[in-house]
Amino acid sequence: MPTTTPEVNVQREAPTSMVARVALILNSLDQADKPLPLDQIAGQTGLPRSSAHRILSQLHSEGLLQHRAEGYTLTASISGAHGGADHSQLRAVASPVLERLHADTALAVHLGVLRGADVLCLDRVSGGVGVLAPLRVAGRTPAHASALGKAMLAQLPPEQVDEVLRAPLHKFTPATIADLPTLHQELALIRSRHGLAYDDQELAVGLSGVAAPIDLGEAGWAALSLTGAVPVARLRRMAPFLSRASRGIAERVATTPSASARHQAVPVSITDDMLSRVLRTLSSDDWV
Repeated sequence: MPTTTPEVNVQREAPTSMVARVALILNSLDQADKPLPLDQIAGQTGLPRSSAHRILSQLHSEGLLQHRAEGYTLTASISGAHGGADHSQLRAVASPVLERLHADTALAVHLGVLRGADVLCLDRVSGGVGVLAPLRVAGRTPAHASALGKAMLAQLPPEQVDEVLRAPLHKFTPATIADLPTLHQELALIRSRHGLAYDDQELAVGLSGVAAPIDLGEAGWAALSLTGAVPVARLRRMAPFLSRASRGIAERVATTPSASARHQAVPVSITDDMLSRVLRTLSSDDWV
């Protein structure tokens, strides 16, 4: 009587250690030459789909992964493909613009990028009597509570915002948006204003801000903001200047090689000279 050989399951067992699971996912993404979708990552690592999705969401919320429609990729800071060069180029191009905006408005000016659920401050210019600058260079602040963060969150697909932010959202002041449905309504309003975002005492009592996004192409988004102890109505009058500056920075970043951005002086003509003279001449009460 013939004997049958029992079928052997050769599928490897998924590791139980969280560190090992994270390492499997990072190695899989590091070896890929294109974004990988969730199902492919789960198949390559041998992890259950639900476990892979949970780990990917956590890595994405910490700013270690980028999530696009076609799948997941490592961020530049992890993969080493760009390192800090992109930020150096952005800071070099934006630096004279920050100086000009501060001189024109006497408000604190911040340049930031999105890192997971936080804003990472790349540069700031502040000073003068009564000028508040709660975000320091290399410091972080939750994106949902500031104009700087909301300007960038509004550029992401809604489902990606849900992955990045974890409910409940921390409430810093009575005005802070602390739930995702309300935040999504705010982000939709920001998109209708072509990216202009405001916060009215949402991060700190007595402090308001306006921000405009900076399109960095494949590198993602940055944002530029004006912040101070001033009424939002005054910030609305400054918004066109801020939008012009952010568009100028995006255009310069797109056309400036990184090497020359480090070693050459960048002209300061992004902000309009005539508007600058007007701002310096008129008092804030006369701005129209």
